[in-house]
Amino acid sequence: MNAHSEHDQTAPHAATRRHVRWQDMTWKDYVRIAAGVVMFVLGIVGLVLPVLQGVLFLIISAILLAPYSRWVSKQLDRGERRFPWVAAKARSITQRWRRKADRHDPS
Repeated sequence: MNAHSEHDQTAPHAATRRHVRWQDMTWKDYVRIAAGVVMFVLGIVGLVLPVLQGVLFLIISAILLAPYSRWVSKQLDRGERRFPWVAAKARSITQRWRRKADRHDPS
């Protein structure tokens, strides 16, 4: 499989996914990474303890850390290709949250 055939199989919006370089990071990026690491740790603990939903925390950590890791971003693209209905539902929820945040934005 060559590089062109792999590129053709990417998710439709994968080209719009942002990859943040370490030199361009702001304090918001550091907060997002810290939240992603916390969610990852909770996910690992949740896989062992029956009280926590480990898989849910791992998915949240993958979404938070995707812009900072090419591997995580690639895994999310693979999941979107395999489960397109889940990706569509997640995008609609994200758009709804963004619209609500824009309405409540004081600036």
